[in-house]
Amino acid sequence: MTHISGAAQAALAILAAAGVAGCAATAGDPPVHRVNVEGRTYLISQLTAGTWTATAPPAAGDVSASAPGRAALLQAIEQRSGCKVTDSDYSRNGKQLDAQVDCASRLKN
Repeated sequence: MTHISGAAQAALAILAAAGVAGCAATAGDPPVHRVNVEGRTYLISQLTAGTWTATAPPAAGDVSASAPGRAALLQAIEQRSGCKVTDSDYSRNGKQLDAQVDCASRLKN
């Protein structure tokens, strides 16, 4: 039976945790940014260089219910990306707005 000292066990635990954290940082969903528009918070993520998504927090429900809601989502994407939205469409049964942006003509805000 081999005994490992407390210091060695702690070092192994730190290395294991670092390895797990490294994997978590490179896999999974893109980072989510909270953006406030007119007092409401929207969750914005960048999928690719030219594609962003916007959702309302879960308690807000369906984001496609109103024209002002859509305008706020588009504004949140433009605010976070600094780019002009050129096209958009709903996905995930109306719970998410996907937008294509043009960053060559950065917004002048």
